[in-house]
This record gives sequence, C-alpha cells and structure tokens, in this order.
Amino acid sequence: MAYIFKQKLNISDLANLKQRPKRIIIYEPEEYLSALYSHYLKEHNFDVKHCPDLKLLKTLMAAFMPQMLVYSIEGAENQEAKLSRLFQLKKEFPNTLVITTGFNADSEILKLLLKGGIASHINRKLSRPQDLGIIVKSILHY
Repeated sequence: MAYIFKQKLNISDLANLKQRPKRIIIYEPEEYLSALYSHYLKEHNFDVKHCPDLKLLKTLMAAFMPQMLVYSIEGAENQEAKLSRLFQLKKEFPNTLVITTGFNADSEILKLLLKGGIASHINRKLSRPQDLGIIVKSILHY
C-alpha cells in the first residue's frame, strides 16, 4: 500500500542554527486572559509583549516590531472604533500579521476582518486559550 505524505522541514531543524524567537504583541484588556495567552505562546518559544491600552499599542508596535499582533475586538470600547483602529494599524504596519479574538463576531464583521487582511479570527466560545499557540505557529510557519 502506497502512502503519500508531505513533510514540512525547517532549516533550523536540519542544521544546528539558533533561531530568534518571533515577536508577538497581545492587545487584550483582560489581564488574566492576556497572561494565559502569553503563557501558551511562550511555551512555543515566542517573545511576547502585552498591551492592555489601545492608545499605547501603536507606540509599542513601532518599538517592538512584532511579526504578529493578537487583537481583541471585544470589550467596553465601541467595536467600530476598535475595528477602525485595527485597520489603521494594519495600514501602518503592513508586514505584521493579525489574529483577532472575540466572542460574538457576526458574519458581516468576519467578512470585514478578512477583507481587511486579517490572517485569522478566533471565536473564544469555540476554542481554548492554548489553541492560540498552535494557530500562531501555523500562520508564522514557525
């Protein structure tokens, strides 16, 4: 019986090369959830920074230059304002991939996010916090 499979190889797996950890910023107003996300991402050897304040996010992104931004679209602030801020950040940092998280994003919001170049959306009702590490690793090919 013949088996067909695809093996994904990484140069650092084949050669004994030190690889710099990929940088990730988490914008999550909930401190506990942010700490949980950070814990699971650090288990996968990511360099993680947390930004609980949306006003400081642009400054932190300019200083840290992350490969990925994990952005919560839930919270007390108006969702339209958060989305417009997200798309503004995406324009200013086009090489930074973005994953959004939230509870009740309807199909129109999801269409808007994906049209805006968002890499993925995680519905918190249908996932576990440790899933974030696996998703980020897959998107960044890490």
